[in-house]
Amino acid sequence: MNKFLITACIIMFGSSVFAGSYIDKQLKETKKNAKYQTVKIHTQTIDDIKTNTEISEKIQNLKDPKLIKLSQVTPVEEKAYNQKIADDEKIYEKEIKPTINKKLSYSTAEPIAIDLYKLYRITERLIRANNLEHTNWRITLIKDSENVNAYASDSNHISIYTALYDSVCNNEDALAMVIAHEMAHNILGHQQRQAEMIVKYDKIRAAAIGSTANSTNIITTSTGLVTASGALAYKKHLYNEIKMMEFMADTEGLNLLIKAGYDPNKAIYTLKFLETMPNIKAFFETHPIASERLKSAKENITLSNPDWVEEGKVNIYNSKVLPVKRSSDKISIVISSDESIEKYYSPESLEQKITRFAYLSYTNGNMTDAVKYFQKLSEISNSYISYLYLSYANEYLYKQTKDNKYQKRAQKAIEQAYLINPKDKYVKEQKENL
Repeated sequence: MNKFLITACIIMFGSSVFAGSYIDKQLKETKKNAKYQTVKIHTQTIDDIKTNTEISEKIQNLKDPKLIKLSQVTPVEEKAYNQKIADDEKIYEKEIKPTINKKLSYSTAEPIAIDLYKLYRITERLIRANNLEHTNWRITLIKDSENVNAYASDSNHISIYTALYDSVCNNEDALAMVIAHEMAHNILGHQQRQAEMIVKYDKIRAAAIGSTANSTNIITTSTGLVTASGALAYKKHLYNEIKMMEFMADTEGLNLLIKAGYDPNKAIYTLKFLETMPNIKAFFETHPIASERLKSAKENITLSNPDWVEEGKVNIYNSKVLPVKRSSDKISIVISSDESIEKYYSPESLEQKITRFAYLSYTNGNMTDAVKYFQKLSEISNSYISYLYLSYANEYLYKQTKDNKYQKRAQKAIEQAYLINPKDKYVKEQKENL
């Protein structure tokens, strides 16, 4: 800034900046501090999240003939599981640590072994707990003190910048969420989906530029691109789709880390940390702001399958320690696939997801959501079980509110269940009761 400009700034703003008492100005600024201070965000507890067990204990006289099974897992005997973990630890110490500790060079770009080992242990646990041994997984730790970010690329490759890693590395549950989120992007095929949409957007934009080159119906965007309104509309649609992919990566990532035995309530510290950073929607065209992601995570935690932890233990018990090697790029490790695995991870189908939401909403006592989801479930499955529980949920609402509309809906639902399976004893009991 030149001398003349500095002088001008003093003349223009001097009276407003320096007038009055500094103490008075501090009092005014303190009001802003109360709104924007970050310590509270970092240290607050997630008190509003209750476990399924805590919630279900409050629900009395809940009709549940246990016809819905969210999982078919048979738990591993605790003694056998603990022995398996102890045996695996010996392999980690004898084989994995020496491999990671081996220096490839004295390059200053090379991450220290303790960080790579931590990334290996968390990633390997996520892989084994979720039957994700179908391919090699590559983890890269990039030295960057400013970029608080991580990303997934096409080849099951996860990159984490040290600015993010260093911020959450003392909380393994939070670090697991970073890794699981990026793994979810790969599992759900988000790279391919984004690539297809971007190609389509480029074609629309090119066509729009060509058709409006001599027209007044053009807009210059902040990136310097000249596009027509149609291309801008598709760009907005593209960004909204990418945001939804981020929500889904959070959700699927939570599922992965819960199965691996990590604590989701501690894991979402990652989102709490991001919430302390600038969260203006205009800055996040392709990502939801952290506060929205945090709310979504809390909702999903309350509806997580209580059997997932046992599923993860079974998968770990039936798998073996995965080999690792240091990559020649000096900043990556490669966790090898296991071709002997016969069972592979599969994301929930729409029917499975709605069933989980419906049943856990019901057992948690959230009957309004239970009705909504059981109604959706009945529309796609036409199962007598979904109609039976739909009747239960409406009956519960009737008893709570004495509103006759719920009584009528309960009767209508059980009549539909009876048409599908008139021999079921629970259907007959409910029909007689109503």
